[in-house]
Amino acid sequence: MKEKELRRLRPRAIFIFWTIFAIAAGLIVRLYVVQVRDSSSLSAVAAEEQKSYIDVLGKRGNIVDRFGVPFAVNIAASAVAANPNSVKNPAATARALAPLLHRPAAAIEATLRGGGAFVYLAREVPKAAAAKIDRLALPGISTRPEATGAEISPQGRVGSTVIGFTGEDDQGLSGIEFAFDAQLAGKQGEIIEDTDSSGIPIPFGRRRVIPARAGDTIILTLDRTLQYAADRVLEQTVRAHDAQGGSVVVMRASSGEILALANYPNFDPNHYTDFPEAAWRDRAITDPYEPGSTFKLITATAALDSGKVTLDDTFRAVNRIEIGGYTIWNADDGLLASGRNVETLDDIVTYSHNVGAAQVALRIGKQTMYDYIRRFGFDKPTGVDLPGESAGIVGTPDNWWGSRLATIGFGQGISVTPLQLARAYCSIANGGLLMRPLIVREVFDSSGRVVQRYAPQVAERVMRPGTAAKLLAILRDVVRRGTGESAQIPGYAIAGKTGTAQIVVNGEYIQGAYTASFIGIVPADRPQYVILVKIDRPRGAYYGGLVAAPAFKDLAKRLFWREGIMPRFAARDNTRRTTFDISPSPAGAPASALQGNDASPW
Repeated sequence: MKEKELRRLRPRAIFIFWTIFAIAAGLIVRLYVVQVRDSSSLSAVAAEEQKSYIDVLGKRGNIVDRFGVPFAVNIAASAVAANPNSVKNPAATARALAPLLHRPAAAIEATLRGGGAFVYLAREVPKAAAAKIDRLALPGISTRPEATGAEISPQGRVGSTVIGFTGEDDQGLSGIEFAFDAQLAGKQGEIIEDTDSSGIPIPFGRRRVIPARAGDTIILTLDRTLQYAADRVLEQTVRAHDAQGGSVVVMRASSGEILALANYPNFDPNHYTDFPEAAWRDRAITDPYEPGSTFKLITATAALDSGKVTLDDTFRAVNRIEIGGYTIWNADDGLLASGRNVETLDDIVTYSHNVGAAQVALRIGKQTMYDYIRRFGFDKPTGVDLPGESAGIVGTPDNWWGSRLATIGFGQGISVTPLQLARAYCSIANGGLLMRPLIVREVFDSSGRVVQRYAPQVAERVMRPGTAAKLLAILRDVVRRGTGESAQIPGYAIAGKTGTAQIVVNGEYIQGAYTASFIGIVPADRPQYVILVKIDRPRGAYYGGLVAAPAFKDLAKRLFWREGIMPRFAARDNTRRTTFDISPSPAGAPASALQGNDASPW
């Protein structure tokens, strides 16, 4: 019986044995795999699962002028949030927050009544305002620090179209802020530490900190003092003539540095959403316009430098001419021809005669004119480090049909940007070199190390030095005895050109709509600076000599004062003498400030 029972149980026992053996063997193999073969990789996975990664955001870099005056800086800031479900009195809460958040109470109230557990009411709120909100202890309202602070513009609207602005997440959206966003953006850091499954740090666990790094600092070529002057004079001129807007460019001719670049209307980068998008645009580089008579110097350059016209050559002095089925007239400004039946190139430019300029252009010919236009770079962007630059509208000789060559001779039928034209006049001032415009001087990292330095760069020689000297003499005649007399400044030699051009919209010239402009080189006996003033659609008087030249004069005075350029009383360009008191300046006043009837222009 026992033997029989044992025989019956033996297979079961054997099965159980080998099953247990197989399980044990499997466990041993698995233990080998885990503890020996894959121990390193599994340990790494386990360690990784015990780690938490916390991003540390770097603060945005600053933008400063050539002397270190800040245009855009980063400050500590907070975000203001709400739990609408916890707000007891939305109307009263909105009224309390409105003056601190600079938002309409109705808009805040609508957000608070929208329901939900979380909503931002404002981002990048200054710490002082956030502290006041905390003291109000409003139910459902809280503040929290912004990791990267906030970018503010302490200069407000001064230079705003150049500087641009940033969005809520500190990304550059226009101007320098956009063009140099990669350099200005802070470099992200990280905290790596051991935590449990709930994300709580493990006592005595490992902790590694990779510090964030602040963004680079951009040093501009702008001079904040001159930029303020350009913005102020431009706004005053636009308002005085009830104009639609305008632009100003101030450049150093030898280096191509932009010392001031102003547009009006402009905006406040700290509250950019309060302004129309049109006010954000840097129209001095984005909006081409027909330059009118200021372009006659390009025609004169092609004429003289190519040798097809000399200063002794004469042209018929007439008030109108028929070309290609069109009649070209001189401006009805009371400045008739030279008093003779012929006039020279100097007379044509000095008195701004369209008919004479058309005759000069026809003598030059299409191809030569086009070649010099291209030399000046009017068919491509200047390469300035700002976004949205236009190349202008030039066309090619094969589509210069009818009277177009003739009209291009006096600046119609071609469109350029203010910066392109100012750059061209710099080449007259510096002896014939076309410079790349510079808006940035240097880039520094957060440790003060120079990351990049922008040196003056010659794009091309556009004319011989002798040609530039002849053109400068012609421009001095414009101010001495021609259409630019209102730009004269006693004690200084001034060279410049007026421009008055009808505005084109959708291919049609608009009756009564003009662009008034003046572009000058100062001081003309030691050419250093170019100043361009352009005023769009002035009402009443619209000639460049009446609208833009006085603004140029005001800016030139401020530039002389700023740069310490004193008047030369023996200058031949003077048409009248002015007495200056050059006694010692009062305490605290700049040593170079002019006293008397031409006192400091500030």
